[in-house]
Amino acid sequence: MTRYAATLRYDEQLVRRAVRSFWLRSMSWKTPASVAVLVALLAIRLATGDRSWLVGLLGGVLALGVLMPAVVYWAHYRASMARFREMGSPVATLLAEETSFTLSSDVGSSILKWSAVTELWRFETFWLFLFSKAHFVTIPLDGMSAEMQSYVIDRVRAAQGKVAS
Repeated sequence: MTRYAATLRYDEQLVRRAVRSFWLRSMSWKTPASVAVLVALLAIRLATGDRSWLVGLLGGVLALGVLMPAVVYWAHYRASMARFREMGSPVATLLAEETSFTLSSDVGSSILKWSAVTELWRFETFWLFLFSKAHFVTIPLDGMSAEMQSYVIDRVRAAQGKVAS
């Protein structure tokens, strides 16, 4: 039975980069494009002297288009930093086996099947295991060998998860 283990070391900068990377990748191009269109429409209406309910509606939708991504970022940032600060020692262990993987730290331990990882997002110094559109775990790459990285990618793909660069 194949088994790999890695010691994962976290720091605040890594957690911040992971949240920012998750947020930027999960926010599709449609969000900034929609905001730009709304700004243009609102500017045209205001420039022509329109002060109707439509201008108010456009302004409200524009405010939501700007505020919602900011709120999503802030919520992920606060939750991630809170989990990081809960760790007495910012070190965790990843144990990768054929059908499952275990993440453990001084806060607790979780054993999950590879099928729980719907997507694996790869970045230069860390990976994100996504369990849904809003839930992810940061995996620093410093303690993980190239052989283990290949094994994890194979396991995620074998369980029908997507692997993205």
